[in-house]
Amino acid sequence: MTDGRGRARTREEIKRELSTIVEFEARDPIIREAFPTVMDVRLSVDARYAKVYIAVGATTASKEEIVEAFARDRGFFRTQLARRLTTRYTPQLEFVLDETVEWAMRLEKLLEDEDDELPAD
Repeated sequence: MTDGRGRARTREEIKRELSTIVEFEARDPIIREAFPTVMDVRLSVDARYAKVYIAVGATTASKEEIVEAFARDRGFFRTQLARRLTTRYTPQLEFVLDETVEWAMRLEKLLEDEDDELPAD
């Protein structure tokens, strides 16, 4: 796992498998209602820890409730991931909400509002 390509391949494999597990196999109603999407996975140098960035759709649950639900179910996600990976170790998972999409939408809205305020020449 010392070369960059091997870690990148492992990271992409984890991202792909976790996406499937989170989307189709999650049992927690809070997670299912949030329509989560795995945006990115960051591995530690030794690949024993993975930070998983999740984006969620519109939901009635608060962001804190969603993060707590992922924290509660991380053992389930890790077990399912271990069954599918071909690596020696299955990383410990930490789920983090990815707010990049929301920030991009806010920025786009601000820019559109700025364009509306500009005088026409």
